[in-house]
Amino acid sequence: MNLTGLTAVPLAEILQSPQQRLLAYPDERVGCDRISELSDLGITAIYDWGPKQIQGWHCLGLGYCGLVLLAQHQDQQIALKVRRADASRPSFAQEASMLTLANTHQVGPQLLGSSPNFLLMDHVVGQPLLVWLQSFQALTHTTLQSQLTQLLWQAFQLDQASLDHGNLRCVTAHSIVTTQGPVLLDFSSASTTRRPANVTSLTQGLFWGTTVASLLVPHWFHPDQQHCIERLRHYKHHPTSENFQRLLDLLFDP
Repeated sequence: MNLTGLTAVPLAEILQSPQQRLLAYPDERVGCDRISELSDLGITAIYDWGPKQIQGWHCLGLGYCGLVLLAQHQDQQIALKVRRADASRPSFAQEASMLTLANTHQVGPQLLGSSPNFLLMDHVVGQPLLVWLQSFQALTHTTLQSQLTQLLWQAFQLDQASLDHGNLRCVTAHSIVTTQGPVLLDFSSASTTRRPANVTSLTQGLFWGTTVASLLVPHWFHPDQQHCIERLRHYKHHPTSENFQRLLDLLFDP
């Protein structure tokens, strides 16, 4: 990604910049401890870049737990997730642990480092699933099936890891389609203490009663709901690769 000409604030200057408050959003001033955390993690600058805008600065995303900035780290651009000062959780320890587990199953952006208030991740370059579907009117059935299968395979991998993502019913807010395929994002609600329901939640989010489902109908992706429920119920009790494949067969070759 070419960032030539984009505004960046070096970490050494952040305390004298209006952008310092982004590092403790929504507080007005950032504590020196957060600057020390960033320095220890190897962050050297933050960029004014991304689809969202907050306090006059562009960022990659904003949620209940944190905001995501594009940052410089060891001569590469990475995604820096900043814990909100008003977040309900005291640190990113749990999310870092969940993302690390997901990474071992080739799911999610790669975790590069973490501290109580920050997560460093690969910057995933692509389009949100909904935008991707809306942008390409000439998508082929084969291309769509490939992307959806990859998403469902990632959900299956999370089920196998006993890791429940927690938000896959709303897949449009938690997936990016890249040139290499889709990537599931945001493990802030993930848990290993509840029964995983990733394949079930994602299937519902893709095919039943959502905006994504309505966009897939013209491409003949509208599987019989009752039959899907039966196979999902069977998969739920026996989440094997064979039962997962039986579900895929119904979804894509009804």
